[in-house]
Amino acid sequence: MRYLLILASLALLAATAADPALGDASQGFGIYRQHPEALQWHAVLLHYAWALFVPGLLALLAPIRRRGAVLARTAWLAIVVGLSTFAALMSADLWLLAMEQLLPDDAVRRANEAFESMAWARWGWQVPGLLGWALSLILAPLAAARARVIDWWTAGAALLGTALYFVFAISALPLSLIGPAVMVAAYTRAALRLRRPPAEEPDSFGAFTSAAGRACLVLAPVLFAAGLATVPNFSPSLSGSLSHPTLAQASALLLHLSWLAFIPAVLHLSRTAPTWSRALSVTVVVALLNFSALMVGDYTSIAAATTLDPSTATRIDDRMGTYALFTFSWIVPGMALTLLGLIAVAVAAAITGRARWWTPALTAAGIAAFLILGVGPLSLLSPVLLLCALAPLARRPHPSPTPAPTPAPAHS
Repeated sequence: MRYLLILASLALLAATAADPALGDASQGFGIYRQHPEALQWHAVLLHYAWALFVPGLLALLAPIRRRGAVLARTAWLAIVVGLSTFAALMSADLWLLAMEQLLPDDAVRRANEAFESMAWARWGWQVPGLLGWALSLILAPLAAARARVIDWWTAGAALLGTALYFVFAISALPLSLIGPAVMVAAYTRAALRLRRPPAEEPDSFGAFTSAAGRACLVLAPVLFAAGLATVPNFSPSLSGSLSHPTLAQASALLLHLSWLAFIPAVLHLSRTAPTWSRALSVTVVVALLNFSALMVGDYTSIAAATTLDPSTATRIDDRMGTYALFTFSWIVPGMALTLLGLIAVAVAAAITGRARWWTPALTAAGIAAFLILGVGPLSLLSPVLLLCALAPLARRPHPSPTPAPTPAPAHS
């Protein structure tokens, strides 16, 4: 997982280079209309950059034991809740592109202001997303350096790159690339020279992540049930959302949080597993981040429908469906790899002895129920089956693995 830090930094560099709005001080509407292909690459690459930073930064924190544990716990929460939510918000750029291709700037501005003014969007997505994004990139390197997992020079370089990105992210090329380039160098060094504290050091941070993972085995299906139960009129139609917009926004946020809660649960199940199982869990984590981001669409659809006529709102949704890059690099893998991946993770847990045979059977039944029953009162059977599959694993804590000794890096 630590090598994802390199991929995430490279994706950030590429996303910044592809941004069609670089150098535009006003950052006004209309730029996306002129560069639709560049915007799609920018939005997708930027989403993947932050999505890959989630497991990458968690891997940076993983070796921490007692020293630096307080910072690490704060960073862990910022990553799992905040950075994950920030990655989801990148999908709103594609919504703006669809509107700019169909509407004048004034109409785009009204719809965007409606989206940003939603209380659930502001306090459930924008504020925690921005705050978690900043805290993740700042606290994770500091915690790793405090725990001596990386040296202070590497942490300082990562923080410098982050600061330069914060300041120059929308500046003209090549100035905007300086921050991501420094981050590539810093996180490459961090991934290649990651160290582990002494095994005899008490593992308080490991105990925290283990407890969080066990709790999320229960919390994830419970939030999933709450999200399905609050869908207005048990109907996925836009008319249902417009009849109860607040309830629809709450439902979308609960579903988003349920997919995020599956992330610590999945990582916990592969905590002491072989390499192939851990690789599978990371794939599912990225898929969960893709899938959770689609919940933003509920907010953008409501914003468009309340400021524009219904036929125009429908045309905007249809236009987003024509973006092949968005469909095949984000939507399809997000949905398919999440649903199939959760089954595969349960199968892997049974193979490696972390679960009994009925765990993957119930998980598969829960996913099948979600696909077959859709949205409605009977759809609650899906999270109930998932809860029956995963909750027993939360009652079986496993000791933290004794880390294998890592040879000290060679000094030139």
